[in-house]
Amino acid sequence: MRLLFINSIGKKKWGGGEKWMVLAAKELMKKGHHVLIGCRKHSILEYRSKSAGLTVVNIDIYSDISLRGGIQLRNVVDKEEIDLIIGCQNKDVRVAGLMSKLTRGPLVISRQGVQLLHKSNKYKWSFLPLCDGIITNTYSIKKEYDSYGWWGKDYVKVIHNGIPCLEEKNDAFDLTSILPVINGQTRIVVSTGRLAQQKGFQFLIEAAQQIVKQDNNVHFIIAGKGKLEASLKKQIMQAGLEQNVHLIGFQANVHALLKVADIFVLPSLYEGMPNALMEALANGVPAVSTDVNGVSELMKDEEHGYIVTSGNVSELSKAISKLLADKNLVDKGRKAREHVTNQFSVDKMVQNLELHLQELIANKVR
Repeated sequence: MRLLFINSIGKKKWGGGEKWMVLAAKELMKKGHHVLIGCRKHSILEYRSKSAGLTVVNIDIYSDISLRGGIQLRNVVDKEEIDLIIGCQNKDVRVAGLMSKLTRGPLVISRQGVQLLHKSNKYKWSFLPLCDGIITNTYSIKKEYDSYGWWGKDYVKVIHNGIPCLEEKNDAFDLTSILPVINGQTRIVVSTGRLAQQKGFQFLIEAAQQIVKQDNNVHFIIAGKGKLEASLKKQIMQAGLEQNVHLIGFQANVHALLKVADIFVLPSLYEGMPNALMEALANGVPAVSTDVNGVSELMKDEEHGYIVTSGNVSELSKAISKLLADKNLVDKGRKAREHVTNQFSVDKMVQNLELHLQELIANKVR
């Protein structure tokens, strides 16, 4: 297959969708397929794609109607004889789809890690005619989309995210760099992600305030950068939590951080199939997560940790305290690791993706 992944995300942005894109492209390339990444010049995505050994082409898509982006896409499609385009933003699909329909070009499908469409004519008439199918990573999103009645049962394909096999390393995060005192009673709660409204860190800080009142040995480490950094720091200071809640910025080596965690918390308001939670469980760290898309497919409530209502600080606080006090904490982590390793491997993800794309290309009708 000759494939082009396109993603017009901002130059300084990086998230689960971009991580999936680079991983999927790299693994498909290993299997002998010709794979290109189309993105903005000087973007994080460009840098990390090249670091992964992928070929990158410059595609400038800034809106749903992008003449420049369409011309760039047409040139790449002709030169590289592309069979199929995978767009990761709605505007990528619209620009690529219009170009392809006008020129009888390759198939164009949408990959959606979170719900990007809603039941309205805006999407039915401006997206559906330009798209040949959707890949998503949760059955909850497929169920929602299929309820619209816009397409057949096979139009939306669920392909769960996969996580690479973990290498055993001894590179545990140095807690002495942030904690004033460490003793046998110290408990570490880790959370990772962009410091954005979606991720719900404001609720985690509120829950931390309740927990620390009962046990001052519990420390919350939040790794990530984003627009809410200043407001979250202010919230921490106003709550008097400077000694127990630590914002440590972006961490390239999340594995090292998870290695010192007693539990992981995902307080998000919405997600697709959350990579951060998957990484934690794969590292054998039991978790508390809000009940957002994909979570109930990824972990089992009470067996691998606890699932709570998003935005409910009381539930979140109680679940964290309950999990920290659980005598079977290590066993929960072991079961979580076995579950994710068996059900969400990269090999399984890439095999399912490869077969689906080959089937689409084989059945292409224009």
